[in-house]
Amino acid sequence: MGEIQERDWLYALLLVTGLGRRRIRALYDVYGSVSEAVKNWEAADAFLKLPAKVSQEVREHIKEEKVLFLLQAREKGNVQYLCFLDQDFPEQLRHIPDSPLALFCKGDTSLLHQPSIGVVGSRRPTPYGKACCSTLVKELSEQGLVIVSGLAYGIDGEAHLTTLQSAGKTVGVLGCGIDQIYPSRHRELYRKIESFGLLISEYPPGTPPLPGLFPERNRIISGLCLGILVVEGAEKSGSLVTADCALEQGRDVFAVPGSIFSLVSAGPHNLIKQGAKLVTSSADVLEEWSHIFSPLQSTNRQQEGAVPLLDEHEKAVLRILSYEGTHVDELISQLTPEAKQKVHRSLLQLETKGKIVSLPGGFFARR
Repeated sequence: MGEIQERDWLYALLLVTGLGRRRIRALYDVYGSVSEAVKNWEAADAFLKLPAKVSQEVREHIKEEKVLFLLQAREKGNVQYLCFLDQDFPEQLRHIPDSPLALFCKGDTSLLHQPSIGVVGSRRPTPYGKACCSTLVKELSEQGLVIVSGLAYGIDGEAHLTTLQSAGKTVGVLGCGIDQIYPSRHRELYRKIESFGLLISEYPPGTPPLPGLFPERNRIISGLCLGILVVEGAEKSGSLVTADCALEQGRDVFAVPGSIFSLVSAGPHNLIKQGAKLVTSSADVLEEWSHIFSPLQSTNRQQEGAVPLLDEHEKAVLRILSYEGTHVDELISQLTPEAKQKVHRSLLQLETKGKIVSLPGGFFARR
């Protein structure tokens, strides 16, 4: 086979539309290697019972000149290729059910070998959910955990963005080809993660964002991590699929409680009923992994002397603000004339003291 290595034959087959990882894995089970299957392709083709169109594409892809062409194209596309045959393929992914055969990557692949936590949740989170996500992710990333999520709208995007803003490290797991930016409004976030974190996909470049691929990629989010943190999600949401994957893989599952009146609290509440650990601070996560991390001293709210003193105007503002989020106009309408004059100073002081968080659209929420 000349200079073409086993990993290169695998790469060529991964690019065949409609072949898929399960059929390729079947070749390994029968022949021990892709290169051996290529040598005996007539028999391998008969064994797989491929559709004529897929069979014809395989025959094109296993020509040596075609393989070399595909390898050259990959180098020009600035895409890193890791397969299960490589020593630096993430060990934790080798042992999950239906493990990926390869990862296509952009960014810092060393993050695949660092302790990480997956953060998932609703695509339409409440202000409370966003506040919980940003607070917890900031603290966890500051402790050195890599934050892994799926680059979707809502909690996923909030987790990635908060990590980057905190100078932490984040991994985005895509449900499409590594060269496809989806959703398109996350173009800037995609570029930032590529530059300061890592983007990965098990799907070859050019693969469109098909609906069935997103549940599949959830097993990689959980598989990479020590555990999964669920921040809001309806009773039958994608975040619960990720939690199910985590349980199947023997990973820890954490959930943030929410309002009993909110539909997006149903998912986390059901997980807690089933044994997921209830999380109200990053310390709840870190104490489970005390063999890796020391407790978060700087954010421990129980720590003596950690509660900052508030003046009367700050206390008045804090009494009005809800955990779900209150608009600044509604806040001002409930304050005394004197407190209204100092409302912006009070908000700034409360945010500095870690008592509230500012949200988009002029909303503020209690922590």
